[in-house]
Amino acid sequence: MTPTGVLEPTGPNRALNGTGWLDRLLSTPVVTPVERSRPLRDIDGYEHRPNPLHARTAAGFLLTMRRYVVWAGDWSYRELEYLCGGAVKHTTFRQVLEGDRLPRYVFLMAFVTACAGEDEAERRRWVAAWQRLRLTAD
Repeated sequence: MTPTGVLEPTGPNRALNGTGWLDRLLSTPVVTPVERSRPLRDIDGYEHRPNPLHARTAAGFLLTMRRYVVWAGDWSYRELEYLCGGAVKHTTFRQVLEGDRLPRYVFLMAFVTACAGEDEAERRRWVAAWQRLRLTAD
């Protein structure tokens, strides 16, 4: 009996004909991974890096996040998904960064990881600003 003759409760298993989705996926060429450029350095005496501590509202915080993405490398939403290890999907990056509500903590950590890598000082700076806004919003 051939694989195409295998019966299922709904009839012949047509998924076994020809190449399946897994074969097509495995034969797809691998996309070159996104490479994080070297950390950006501002010119001495000038601070161009957006500072989340200056934000006074959720809208200001989100504006700072959007500016930070541009400053860090002008990543696309898909590149941000890749850079955070897939912890947040590109659609979620789009929804949050184009929205008007303060993001959740998990999103914030994925965002900072995608933009700044494993920089602990940067992570603390963003969390401090986020916590201050959360306390004032309640």
